Amino acid sequence: MIGRHEPSQPDHVDLKSALAEMLNEALTALEEAIYDLSDDKVWRRTFADKHAIGTMVMHLIETLDTYTCKFQTGQFVLDHQGRFDIWKIEDGSMPEEGEDLPTVKQMVSSIRKLRQAALAALRSATESDLLGVRQCDHWWTKRGRTAGDAYMRAIGHAMAHIRQIWLMRGAMGLSSKDGWPNQHLA
Repeated sequence: MIGRHEPSQPDHVDLKSALAEMLNEALTALEEAIYDLSDDKVWRRTFADKHAIGTMVMHLIETLDTYTCKFQTGQFVLDHQGRFDIWKIEDGSMPEEGEDLPTVKQMVSSIRKLRQAALAALRSATESDLLGVRQCDHWWTKRGRTAGDAYMRAIGHAMAHIRQIWLMRGAMGLSSKDGWPNQHLA
């Protein structure tokens, strides 16, 4: 969790605990990347031809919900909005100004709700579950991918976009005085 310098320390991990460690780190990094931004900054188009931070965050929240909740339990935890599916929209084409957009506070709340549900889904899994398909969609499993693979994809995908968010924070002129990616410090 952010706000404390208490990063978890893995010790003699198995598959399930390794996935839990990495998932918690990814969700913490996502929250750290936005919690101190204003709504204006999160929806600002830092680069005219790229998505806003808010669009990427909403995309990540929905992707993480798919791979770490729906594929694991059969249920989404959050409501999904097609307008944040960046695979189906041109980079930089949305959101439009004046749209009813989620606030930073709402996004952080969604991240926290997602963390709780995703880690609970993982705690309920056996190693056999993780090496199997659990509730994964056919398009995911038809190439032999497993429920454990879904966690790995979601975590790696999140970390890639989080790097982009920090790049945009820097491009906005935010400096170490405005927030710096010191792990687990608020």
